[in-house]
Amino acid sequence: MNYTKTIREYCKTTPWKIFDVSYEMKDHFKMVPYKTLLKALNRLEEEGLLETVSKGVYLIKTGELVEDPILAHYASEGRGVVVGYAMYNRYGITDHTEKPIRVYTNAMETDTKNIGEDYILMRFPIYFTERTQRQISALEIIENGPNIIGQEMSGRASALMELLNDYSDITMTNILRNHRYQYSTICSLNSVLSDLKKPNDVINIYRKECLDA
Repeated sequence: MNYTKTIREYCKTTPWKIFDVSYEMKDHFKMVPYKTLLKALNRLEEEGLLETVSKGVYLIKTGELVEDPILAHYASEGRGVVVGYAMYNRYGITDHTEKPIRVYTNAMETDTKNIGEDYILMRFPIYFTERTQRQISALEIIENGPNIIGQEMSGRASALMELLNDYSDITMTNILRNHRYQYSTICSLNSVLSDLKKPNDVINIYRKECLDA
């Protein structure tokens, strides 16, 4: 079988997407031996179809570029969420910007990965529904709140109100089962939810998933 041709055709159908070797081997190319896959990718890079952006990560350079290919691959369609200052900016908490952009994602096998100086990816092995994204964003704002540069307290309050409007204990259980936050963060979340009159059992969920695990 001509694996290079197969991978070339796959790349042509996924323009300006990310080809993460570990992720693609698991999802699309289980039949291809690892060394054979790397040789094929090297050939496609020589052809100009691929460009290395990090170790084991390529950018497919074909078609029209319409969005950030890194975020499209790692933080869309249930695969992840952008956190850190890019998220704080989005919700009007601060105008301060910083790089690298931080992303929690399920679309990789390693614990962390740097894409140049612009992105840092952190493995978070859950499916990211929109509600999951919102509740993780709320947790990140609460946990990092004291250290957010240039924050507007009114912006922070508005953001938490929006993010926790459809709070769910089931979603929070899934989050805390896969990622540990500080107990003080959970206590603060409980206080915010009480102020918003959102019934919750987040303290007991944390004790069960994080302290008794």
